[in-house]
Amino acid sequence: MAIPGKINHVAMAVPSIEAFLEKQSVLYSRLECGPLIVNETQGVKEMFVSDGSHVIELLEPLREGSPLDGFLKKNPFGGLIHIAYDVEDIQAAIQEIEQAGGRKISGPVSDVAFDGRNIAFVFLGGQVIELIEMA
Repeated sequence: MAIPGKINHVAMAVPSIEAFLEKQSVLYSRLECGPLIVNETQGVKEMFVSDGSHVIELLEPLREGSPLDGFLKKNPFGGLIHIAYDVEDIQAAIQEIEQAGGRKISGPVSDVAFDGRNIAFVFLGGQVIELIEMA
């Protein structure tokens, strides 16, 4: 099995990371916030927030035409956009998803947020899933 079942993070799309953290400070002020990452390849700004055990990725559109635009038009305050899983072999994981009735959305591509490791996005059961190849 190419997908070991370990969740890497849960991702939320928001119109503005800074505004979101400010408005939600009662929930997020005690969590550790990583650096703001500008991801030109994906067309997003991103920040990882963690309580030490669980990780939330906050995603903000970098520019018009960002992959987040459609979601944020339907959900102007933001919301859950994907769940990410660590995988040993990204090609085998994509194939496993496709055999289960899913489809590949994009990738694999090298990603700056994961030290150049490959990522891919797939769709299965009404859900967008990010696959992150382990080092």
